[in-house]
Amino acid sequence: MIQAAGSGSRLGLGPKAFVRLDGETLLERSVALFRDLVESIVIAVPAADLSRARSLVSGPGVSLIAGGATRSETTRKLIGEATAPWLILHDVVHPFVTVASVSLLIEAAKTQGAAAPGIVNTEYLYRLDGEIMHAPGGVLIGQKPIVFSAEAVRQAYSTLDAADVSQDPSLLEVLEVAGIRTTFVEGSPRNIKITSPADLELAEAMVALEKSRTGR
Repeated sequence: MIQAAGSGSRLGLGPKAFVRLDGETLLERSVALFRDLVESIVIAVPAADLSRARSLVSGPGVSLIAGGATRSETTRKLIGEATAPWLILHDVVHPFVTVASVSLLIEAAKTQGAAAPGIVNTEYLYRLDGEIMHAPGGVLIGQKPIVFSAEAVRQAYSTLDAADVSQDPSLLEVLEVAGIRTTFVEGSPRNIKITSPADLELAEAMVALEKSRTGR
């Protein structure tokens, strides 16, 4: 399942699914990653861009739906369309995920019920009022993708309305409702999230560096 329904307002280049990196859209990069790993791919994009998305990534095993008003609503819609017993939730703004890392997540999830990559914070973290929250090494920063049991997440959604979670819960909050604490595996600093123009510049620099190293 691929989240690609964001408007990309902070990036300022239109819907994030169609932002280009190294000659292809973030949507195309995500589908290419998973096409040989999974039996089917469900993608959520803005409703107005369904035809545009189909022109880029249509093919056997790929289906597209309109995303929801919030990230959590989009996630729930994707899960509603999925049919496999184990699900992978990805976001197009993480363009440097590797096949090897996804394989490790699948292995961990099948043991623990859910797994996600995470990296340890390397800076002090503060509240907006300046109060210190965590010293370096004190917390994990979550990344994508997340691998989890379809049965567990559907059980959680069935009781979500009565649970004490936020109005726009993260998937990990939802899984907690089903009694599943997501296990974290070592992520990668290269697994960046493209949210701002500076993030895109960094991604472009990473691509250029890789090309210089490989001679591609």
